[in-house]
Amino acid sequence: MITKTQERPTFSVFGAKPSNALLVPEIPIAVRNNCQSGQWTIGDTDYGSKCSMTILKFSKFFGSLGQTSHTLWGQLWFVAETGELPQGVVMVTYVKNRSLNDFNRLVASVQSRGVEPATGIFVPEFVKHSGQKPDDSGVVKPINYYSLKWSWNERKDWAVIDQAAAVLSDSSNQSRMIDLEGTKAMVCLDNLPAQQVASLMAAHAGGESDAIALNSNGGMSLPPAEDKSTADLF
Repeated sequence: MITKTQERPTFSVFGAKPSNALLVPEIPIAVRNNCQSGQWTIGDTDYGSKCSMTILKFSKFFGSLGQTSHTLWGQLWFVAETGELPQGVVMVTYVKNRSLNDFNRLVASVQSRGVEPATGIFVPEFVKHSGQKPDDSGVVKPINYYSLKWSWNERKDWAVIDQAAAVLSDSSNQSRMIDLEGTKAMVCLDNLPAQQVASLMAAHAGGESDAIALNSNGGMSLPPAEDKSTADLF
């Protein structure tokens, strides 16, 4: 008996990630490093506390995100290599305060060895801290919170770097690596002279930050970040 093979019709709505490639979503996937729970979070879903990553792009911002206002932020576009976060997908996260300071420390220490940090693997670890914070009634109560402690490992498998270079060489991918939602209340500081950054900070202190951050058309009045490739990221 001869069995006829049924052919499936060609059908595509969203497309699929090619093998041995990275996916850059049309709408950025924002990953929160939750300082209250010590977990990586996308939306309302927790993805555990463990992760290692390859970083494709880094930018500095000043402004507000979530419940944190008028703060210096580091924007990281990355691909998770281990942990529970989706892998093979370019995502974005933001770091501030202790997490950003420790990240800067690590980057500088790797650079001082004559190595481009983006060629290695970044390993952020949630570290628990204790402090005090007033509640809604003004009563000061003890709290626990987390920050990220960063470490860096040399890479043995360079396949992800080749895939990252391919992503960054495509202008359509570069245009998708802009997080309009996450940075709508921020100003990019990349490549700004120190005097201009100082003026921005001083204006915020004087209560004029909104006027500087937004022009009359609702757009950023300061220049956006320039695109960077993995080969010259930091």
